[in-house]
Amino acid sequence: MTFVHIGVFLIALSFAIFAIYLCIVLTRVTGLLRTVGSTANRLADKADISIKELELTIVGARTSATDVQVKLDALNSVAETAQNLGDTMYTASESVHGMVDTYSKQPDLPGTKPFVKLIQLAEFASSLFSTWKKAENVTK
Repeated sequence: MTFVHIGVFLIALSFAIFAIYLCIVLTRVTGLLRTVGSTANRLADKADISIKELELTIVGARTSATDVQVKLDALNSVAETAQNLGDTMYTASESVHGMVDTYSKQPDLPGTKPFVKLIQLAEFASSLFSTWKKAENVTK
């Protein structure tokens, strides 16, 4: 019967050692989970701050895009005016060219020959200048 008592004692002792070991492991796991929980809370707080900053950045970008759109819309009238001016200048140039051709083919108009030559020279200079500008824009 002594062996039974010794066996029970050894079983009780091994259970006590196992219980102590289990308590130590559970205490460490609890500490680890608390650390992970506090880290997750700090991460959530920083993520909230980052999200708020990102929202402000998006609002700023939207404001900038709207401002750029307004300025581009304002420039449309300038571009249309420039186009209309160009069309007018082209029409005037064609009209002057037609008048010069008419005057150059009518020899009975006295005193117009020097003016016709001057206008033709101006047309030549204008076409030379526009060709030079086009070539300059191509090389840029």
